[in-house]
Amino acid sequence: MVTLEPLGKDLFVVDGPVVRDMGVRFNTRMTVARLRDGSVWIASPVQVSFAALAEIIALGPVRYLVSPTPRHFWRLNAWHRLFPEAQLFSSPITPITLKKGDLPLAGILGEPDGGLWAPDLEQVQLRGIRWLNEVVFFHTPSRALLVEDVIQIHERQPGHHLRNALVAGGGVAAPWGGVGRDIRLTFRDKAAARESIEQILQWDFDKLVVAHGPVVTGNARETVERAFAWLDRRSGGR
Repeated sequence: MVTLEPLGKDLFVVDGPVVRDMGVRFNTRMTVARLRDGSVWIASPVQVSFAALAEIIALGPVRYLVSPTPRHFWRLNAWHRLFPEAQLFSSPITPITLKKGDLPLAGILGEPDGGLWAPDLEQVQLRGIRWLNEVVFFHTPSRALLVEDVIQIHERQPGHHLRNALVAGGGVAAPWGGVGRDIRLTFRDKAAARESIEQILQWDFDKLVVAHGPVVTGNARETVERAFAWLDRRSGGR
């Protein structure tokens, strides 16, 4: 039975079902943070068991439901019905935003909204990218960096030779994973992107939570540095 997995002070993750996007199967994960005022903040909510839902409700009132990446917007729908009083926030809406109808958004991430959950969570919008416009969070009490789509780590699946070859060729194979080559093509302003990554690397994180891949509890900083090494000026920024 899937329940909340603690990752430090007041931070939890829950693994969701496997989904298919553009013909590729992805595992899914949501992140749950209990803020110091006792309320609950949830990023990229997924389908969970009644037991896991009861655990979340026991943490405190669910106040914020957040989609930090355009590809997870649709996940807010079901949870908005569960918690209609919660405030909904999304990354900037783009042509690749996966929507299922309109939702009453309280705000767009990247606008002056970080004060709502500070100092528990800090945030940086990845700039210089076309369409993806992901927002990365740092949960300060647990020292965890929260990333959704931009970094992925896909384990090898025995017997799935074509899929494994695509993952390896795409630059997102375990153990290190990385920024997929398709996503790299959306980086239009590499200087702005480098500034965003430099901001992220200033955070004192020792864990990395990705939506698509295992939670990294060792070498988290090196994993992030390696993922964005191709943006380094010394490597030509390609």
